[in-house]
Amino acid sequence: MKYTALLCLVAFGLSLSARTTKSDYPPIDPKDISIVRDSFGIPHIFAKTDAEVAYGLAWANAEDAFTETQDLIYTVKGYMGRAKGIEGAKADFFEHAIGARRIVAEHYDRDLTPAFKKYLNGYVQGVNAYAASHPEQVRIRRAFPITEQDVCAEYITIMSFLIGVQGQVGDIVDGKYDSTAVDMHHPQPPMGSNAYAVNGNKSADGKTYLCVNPHMPIDGILSFYECHLSSDEGLDFIGNMFYGGTSNAMGTNKHLGWAFTWNYFDRVDVYRLENDPGHKLHYLLDGKSEKLEKRPVWLKVNWHGIVVPVRKMAYWSKYGMTLKSGKSDTYFSVRYPADWYVKAGQQLYEMAKSQNYDQFWQAMRSNHAIALFNMVYADDRDNIFYVSQGAMPDRRHQEYNWGGILPGNTSETLWTGLVPVDSMPHVIDPQCGYVFNTNNNVYDATCDGQNDNPKRLPDYANQRPGDNNRAETLKNFFRTHDRVTFDQFRAIKFESHLYANSIFMKSLQPLWQLDAGKYPDISNYIATLKDWDRNTDTASTGITCFGCFIDQMWHKRGYDDEQFAMGFPLTEQDAVQYLRDAQQYMLSNFGSINVKWGSVHKLRRGNKAVPVGSFADMLSPSYPKPHTYNGKTEFNPEYGDTYTMFVKYGKDGAESIESLQPVGNSLDPTSPHYNDQMERFAAHRTRYQTFDRSYWLKHSENIYRPSFK
Repeated sequence: MKYTALLCLVAFGLSLSARTTKSDYPPIDPKDISIVRDSFGIPHIFAKTDAEVAYGLAWANAEDAFTETQDLIYTVKGYMGRAKGIEGAKADFFEHAIGARRIVAEHYDRDLTPAFKKYLNGYVQGVNAYAASHPEQVRIRRAFPITEQDVCAEYITIMSFLIGVQGQVGDIVDGKYDSTAVDMHHPQPPMGSNAYAVNGNKSADGKTYLCVNPHMPIDGILSFYECHLSSDEGLDFIGNMFYGGTSNAMGTNKHLGWAFTWNYFDRVDVYRLENDPGHKLHYLLDGKSEKLEKRPVWLKVNWHGIVVPVRKMAYWSKYGMTLKSGKSDTYFSVRYPADWYVKAGQQLYEMAKSQNYDQFWQAMRSNHAIALFNMVYADDRDNIFYVSQGAMPDRRHQEYNWGGILPGNTSETLWTGLVPVDSMPHVIDPQCGYVFNTNNNVYDATCDGQNDNPKRLPDYANQRPGDNNRAETLKNFFRTHDRVTFDQFRAIKFESHLYANSIFMKSLQPLWQLDAGKYPDISNYIATLKDWDRNTDTASTGITCFGCFIDQMWHKRGYDDEQFAMGFPLTEQDAVQYLRDAQQYMLSNFGSINVKWGSVHKLRRGNKAVPVGSFADMLSPSYPKPHTYNGKTEFNPEYGDTYTMFVKYGKDGAESIESLQPVGNSLDPTSPHYNDQMERFAAHRTRYQTFDRSYWLKHSENIYRPSFK
């Protein structure tokens, strides 16, 4: 490094140090941390303490995705407008409106344990050290150093985003709730997941199996980062997390593991406040005048290289975040349990350190901070369970329409607590030996007769009461196998045939019953579908015709993932029209309707494209979108199979662990691990995983310690 560059680096490092906040924790010495990169670039981080592991995680994560890590930091600090202009400023306003930083200031000291604060401090030190060591990668210098409170605010912001609060904010600002006929539905992206487990009552060898299989965006900040965190203080966990996260989201330690899947219950409420006609910026609550708290913010927006200040106003009522309608003088409040989300990272950390069933449940009950997700759990004591957990408001007055705009003038609609996690839909150790969830009916998680009581909670606890194709595939698998081998347990995950008797496929009966002779212009297309064996592998031509038909129908009807579980109406006339549209699409873009799926359905990242099979709502799904490359149209999965893990537990703990990612573990296009797993993914070839530290020290690509350049 040149002398002048070294001076700049030192100056930048000193400027960061000069602005660090007072800490109760000593500086971490990175010489005690080992980052061991395996042949796929996955970091195995070894250290004496949990805090040192967190430091190493922050460093490794920044090496692989510092742009995305910074985006999270800029959002909670209100700098996205500087980074990304008008679109970024919307994120800044959202973070300000939900009051994330105020919530953290109120709850940080009270709600977080000393152990997790120390862990969090280690992570923060790692991020700040990486930023100081790599000033050329820092886009906004004033955003650093970060604090533990910044990271907690990230969790609140992410959880609020995941449950759809941004949709309510946008609707209020756009004036959509001024109408008496309000449509509060927002199309859901196909973010789903599979999770299933069997215990000794179902497995062929009497052992316990777990499948972890989230379906999220294949690229970007909500894709998954794989890592292995191991300390001498009891943290030893292999699994995934979102880029920029502090704790593993799902995976396994030596004794237990879990998987999350997306669930659908009513967790956000919108209230129309009643203005007090005698007092400006006052509203009536139980007949009493209450004042709206004004919360102004100056957004800094990058406009063609110039940072322009823009003043916006948010408010706060006793219901929570409040905004003025964009088309009237009406104020709407949005209420959801954001206060609990401060402990989201802590809950994941404590779950990862749990050594048994009781400790795991204690981590869930004492935190109750994960906003959503079904959970499937398994351990080495042959315990399995399923719970549709999350922060669901405890609404005592069921006479109100909790799915619509609520009256904001009565404390009867002002809930203050959550439904306990033990009271959410659940199944624990069923006699038939298996549990599952595929984003399906939350009261259908095991064999008939051993599910939870669907009448125990209000209907809004189960907003997807149907069973999708994935659920029906798994249910049929378990029904037809008295005992399941581990090989069978893995193989069903990659089943390539659509299940004929799912709600989704039954909705298509008018399509399957078409008379080709009645419609000569599409007779060949109809014949191809009738001859199709429902296989979705790369050699199939039937799935190409079927996929284009579904793409046309979904696009024209504005459908989302919900229709796979709930079904849809389809007439013969509809089927014929969508077939004609699909045929025209195929002829225009592919020149034929006899097209192998693998020739047009490709997984892409960077300069690499790999043919892949599968289709939407399969156990190994692809939700493809059409794109054009070099003048040619192809379908690329944007959502789908984003992480897969299989674990077998015996009495001595996790004895077999395999994992798989779709593209690579790094979001850095210059990294050799940006797209190095694509061929394995297409072939369904999992990777070996182990907690044996000596194995990784022998089979590593690189071993190093976090340090300044």
